[in-house]
Amino acid sequence: MAMKVRYTVVNGEVLSENRGGVKRDYLPDTQGNTIGLIDSTQTVTDTFSYYPYGDVASRTGTTATPFQFLGTLGYYRDSASRTYVRPSSFWVR
Repeated sequence: MAMKVRYTVVNGEVLSENRGGVKRDYLPDTQGNTIGLIDSTQTVTDTFSYYPYGDVASRTGTTATPFQFLGTLGYYRDSASRTYVRPSSFWVR
């Protein structure tokens, strides 16, 4: 059985997830790239840095998340490394 994941999204931005009862908050940079995940005790569990155009330069932690490069703004990468973008109607103007 697949693990259920629930995301908290406000104005189109992913703020947190609850994965199998474990809550983590997304820490984005100013462009919307996920640069960290924080657990319920405010401990950083995962960090990310990127090369230009989204390739992961370095990563710590092992939490599975599809929201990495520009991830908090609705971009995500699946297990086959395909990148998806949310529809433009969700962009806040």
